[in-house]
Amino acid sequence: MTVDRRLRNWWVFLIRGLLFILLGIYMIARPASGFAALGFLLGFIILVAGISELLHVVRDRGAFNRGWHLFIGILDILIGLILLSHIAASETILRIIVGIWFLFRGISLISFSGLLRRSWLMIIGGIIVIVFALLVLFNPVFGAMTIVLWTAIALIVTGVFNIMLAAWMKRL
Repeated sequence: MTVDRRLRNWWVFLIRGLLFILLGIYMIARPASGFAALGFLLGFIILVAGISELLHVVRDRGAFNRGWHLFIGILDILIGLILLSHIAASETILRIIVGIWFLFRGISLISFSGLLRRSWLMIIGGIIVIVFALLVLFNPVFGAMTIVLWTAIALIVTGVFNIMLAAWMKRL
């Protein structure tokens, strides 16, 4: 009987889960330093999202709203590079960049609803993301604390699920 190699490495998921949980707890305990680290990480994520958006434009020449996706890809790459190259400045403008980024993402979700024949779920999702973006943009305290708190919660939840996955893999 052979065991799939991925299942033998269950402990990697356990360690990763514990690290995610510890990082999430740290961000809740030290929101200022967590906010600084997010500037860099968010810059990287937005840069990768922009590259992926441009790949979508190049690969799918007949895509719906191709110009919009080209614009959002270029915007994502520019924002990602700004955040990666100016960490100190990114702390100051992170909330605004995140708010604008979510605003464009909400509009993008609404535009994708056209592909799904005006899916109301996509439109509602886009509206929710736009409302969240406006709250982040126009309420500085809400913006900064929301970014840190939701990231910390996401890390903790991801950690818990990684630990659950490790336990499941170990049983197999």
